Amino acid sequence: MMKQLSLLFVLFLTLSSVMMMVSADSTTTTLGEKSYCINELDDSFINKCHRQVPTNFLTMVANFVVQWVNPRTLAITAVIFLLAIPVLQIASVRRDSQIIRHTLAKFLHNKIVILNFLHRVCYTLVLDVALYTVFRQIRPCSCTTDGGNTFQHFGSRYGMPSGDAMSGAIFGIFLFDVAPYHGWLARAFAIIIIPIVCLERVVLGYHTVAQVTVGSCMGIALHYYSTRAPQFMIFFDGIVQIVLGAILLQVDPSLVNERDSMNNLFSWYVWGVSFQIYVFMEIGRYYFKKKNFKKIRYSLQHLISTKQIGEEVDSDIDHEKDTKHLDAQMDVTKLTDFGFTCISFTLMSIINFFSTAIGQEGWLTKMH
Repeated sequence: MMKQLSLLFVLFLTLSSVMMMVSADSTTTTLGEKSYCINELDDSFINKCHRQVPTNFLTMVANFVVQWVNPRTLAITAVIFLLAIPVLQIASVRRDSQIIRHTLAKFLHNKIVILNFLHRVCYTLVLDVALYTVFRQIRPCSCTTDGGNTFQHFGSRYGMPSGDAMSGAIFGIFLFDVAPYHGWLARAFAIIIIPIVCLERVVLGYHTVAQVTVGSCMGIALHYYSTRAPQFMIFFDGIVQIVLGAILLQVDPSLVNERDSMNNLFSWYVWGVSFQIYVFMEIGRYYFKKKNFKKIRYSLQHLISTKQIGEEVDSDIDHEKDTKHLDAQMDVTKLTDFGFTCISFTLMSIINFFSTAIGQEGWLTKMH
């Protein structure tokens, strides 16, 4: 507990320092300038528009960070890992029963950990979008490029809480909690990445200080909830998110979209749902097997600490086979259940494509 409190304190100090720097460096503009932004909310520090106009070093850093740490990049990267690890971990190992058993157990461990991480990323893709319609706090900036004759709202309509800040916190606290590869280096990177993502969202004008603060705190809380809750809660809270999002996004009278809009929140929501369904199928495939079903009542942290993920591999490998026979008969696709993974990925891609159609054609959304 002290470790978590220390992390939160360090993050608070870092974020406060960064935001003070942003506030001090914010460009003061007048109506005589051609390009500038005005506040959509109020002039308080936590709610004002901090978009940097003209661009400077902070915006350069922000534009670099945004391409690496955001909900979509994290979700796509997680799926790529899930598709690649059967080849990376199994296909090239020596065909010895003991080696295969150990490698397959490690593969299953990595697969379940990444699927759980992807589920947490889905909070930023589905839950966050649903919460937009609960808070209904708009994004902070309206900007002009013609000296104030016309203003355009910057970003989608709502911004509370920040989904990118939530994803940055989920990624950072995952590194801090799990500390893969090198402990202190992973934790140092985690402490840096969370405030950096918050800085990026504020400097680029997509969110207020309050919105990124709430998003980050929610991301940290959701990580600890998800990793400490029983695994069956993945299905429960995933379904709750999907149902609430489907209802709330349809009943909000303010959500009126334009054709070919990148800011269609329902399109964002459906895109996130596609990944959540992928998680349902892959996690369900593992836990709903008879030999694994009892594990679903335990948390991910408990399963990892007691090394229960992958313990069932012994029954999948015939130790009586000699190495030569195993080399001839072993089917990597079957051992890793890669065929079902491809089915899950195909269904995810179909729903994902549907989300693109929603954004482009305005299906199931109110249009201007």
